[in-house]
Amino acid sequence: MPRPPGRDQAAPMERLVRLIGALNQHKSGAPVELLLKAVAPEDAGEEARRRMLSRDVEHLNNLGYDIRNVAEAGTDGVYIMRARDNRLQVHLTPEQRGELLRAAISAGLEGMNTHLGTEDARGGVRAPSTGHLDMVQRGTTRHCLIRFEYKGEPRIVHPARMHSGPSGWYLSGREEGADSSIVKEFVVSRMSEVSLDAPGTADVLEEAPRPSLDPLTWLQDPATDVVVEVPAEHRLLVENLLGAAAATTDRDGTLHMTYAVTNRAVFRWRVYELGTRVHVVGPEDVRREMLAELESFLAGTP
Repeated sequence: MPRPPGRDQAAPMERLVRLIGALNQHKSGAPVELLLKAVAPEDAGEEARRRMLSRDVEHLNNLGYDIRNVAEAGTDGVYIMRARDNRLQVHLTPEQRGELLRAAISAGLEGMNTHLGTEDARGGVRAPSTGHLDMVQRGTTRHCLIRFEYKGEPRIVHPARMHSGPSGWYLSGREEGADSSIVKEFVVSRMSEVSLDAPGTADVLEEAPRPSLDPLTWLQDPATDVVVEVPAEHRLLVENLLGAAAATTDRDGTLHMTYAVTNRAVFRWRVYELGTRVHVVGPEDVRREMLAELESFLAGTP
């Protein structure tokens, strides 16, 4: 029977099984020579066999195993396979594991690295492809002074928050010795020589509210309290378009909902979308503004 198209995976799978078997049989440590025999015959060449072993160990670790070389530097390798719950390793992508690890570090749960496959050979925390991000995030959440090189100059920063932007992750904070009213932004990937002082050494800066992506909340106009009248059965639809009301009064199944409007144009368009489900009660200047706009639509003028 002809083989199906594609590369034959039987031989690599058999090699991995032999490697796992050799590691299981030597709980205290399998010498590298034994593992080399498991992955390829001697006539394959010493260098080729070592490269194959390195690839296979890395592949198994990526699958959720925990295989480490515990030999001292300068001596022949001795590998141990340790038991570990690999469900997170198998079900999450490297990017997802990195995000979960960053959240765990912020919460002081550095031990999560043993479940995420992100422990280095010395047992230290190593999130996938994060650079200085974990350290900067940890310093921000624990109010540590953050020291780093940036654009060729040493910096000491009181961190306020981290956020994403066009160049990746940014650190916002006040630089030591600068005007206390100025909050600067630093691209984390451009930092070098990052270190943290002890927790609590940085000033706790008041974080400015983040702008909402909903244009209804943008500060385009002076805040005006607008009351709309809504039958109770339409409340959910109204809240989906206008958000939660600042105040709501129920009058026998008819709701009077008060909104602090700071973008009148968007508020009007949302009310038009709701149609006859809502009735604008006041104030009168908002009602006149809406009536004038609706009359201009009927007249066909902009």
